[in-house]
Amino acid sequence: MADEIQNPHDKLVHAVLGDMASATSFLQLHLPQALRETLNWPTLKRLEASFVDEALRSSEADLLYEVEQVSGEDSVWLYVLLEHQSSVDSWLRLRLLKYCCRIWEMQLGTEPRPQVLRAIVPLVFYQGERPWSPSTEFADLFAEPVRDWPWVPHFSHELIDQSGLSVESVQGEVKVRIMQLLLLAAYHRAEGWMERVAELWLALSESTPSGGLNYLQVFVLYVLSTQDREEVSAFGEVLRRYGTGGEVMSYAQELLAEGRAEGRVEGRAEGKMRAEVEMIESFLREGVGWAVIERATGLDKAQFEALKQQVEALNG
Repeated sequence: MADEIQNPHDKLVHAVLGDMASATSFLQLHLPQALRETLNWPTLKRLEASFVDEALRSSEADLLYEVEQVSGEDSVWLYVLLEHQSSVDSWLRLRLLKYCCRIWEMQLGTEPRPQVLRAIVPLVFYQGERPWSPSTEFADLFAEPVRDWPWVPHFSHELIDQSGLSVESVQGEVKVRIMQLLLLAAYHRAEGWMERVAELWLALSESTPSGGLNYLQVFVLYVLSTQDREEVSAFGEVLRRYGTGGEVMSYAQELLAEGRAEGRVEGRAEGKMRAEVEMIESFLREGVGWAVIERATGLDKAQFEALKQQVEALNG
C-alpha cells in the first residue's frame, strides 16, 4: 500500500511542521537550551524552499525556518533535514554542508548587499531502523592527523534519532506527538502506538474541531500508505473504540481499494487518477482547506482541476 501515496513521510512531516505552533514545539524539544533561550520563538516562520538533490528526494526532504534573536541581532536559519533511508549514511554530513552552501547562495542572490552570512543551525531528523552511529562533526570525515588543520571545515549538526524512541517517551505538542508515533510505527516495531495515537487524536479533535478534522485526513493518508491491510483495519477498530476517525479511515481505505481495482482493469495510472480525484473531492466536502490537501496529496487547486479534466476525458 506504500506506493499509493508518493513520499508519505515527507507529506506527513511537512503538514505537521508547516504549522508554526507544532514546529516551535518540535524545535524547542531538540535544540540545546542555550540556543533556545536566545531565539524569539513567536517570530518563527517557514521559508518555502528546498535544497535537497533531485536524485535524493525519495529518501530526503528538508524544511527551512527563520527566527529572530532575542538580542535583536541578525535572524537565524534553522534547517531540518529529514533522513528517511533505512541505513546509516556517514556521508550525509557532506551533503548537509552542500545544502547549507545552497542556502547561503540563496541569501546572496535575494538579499540586497548582504554584509555577512546568516547563521544556519542544521538538524538531522533520522528515521532509520538502526541507531545513528556516525559522528555529528563534519571534521571527523577527515583522517585524524588533519582534523584540526585550519584548512578543514568545522561544523556540527544536531541529531534527532527516532530509532531508539519508545512510544512512552514521545513528547511535544499533540500533532507533533502523533507525527512521531506514526513515523515510529512505519519504521519500527512500536508496541502500543495505536492506542496512544487514538488518545491524542481524540484530544486533537476535541480541542480544535475544524483543524483536528483537517489533520485527521493527513494522518489517515499516512497510515494507509505505510501500514499493511491488517494493521490499517486494526487501527480503524481502535479509533472506533475511542469514538473518532474510524469512519474516515474506512472511507479512505475504500477509495484507495477502488483505485487499485480500477488500476488492474483500466491501467494502474488511470485507476490512481480516479481515486485521487474522488479522495480530494471528499476532502473538499468535509471542509478541508487547500493548504492541507496540497500537503497531503502534492496537488494544488490548479493541478487538481487539470487532473479532474483528464479523468473526465477518460470517462468520455
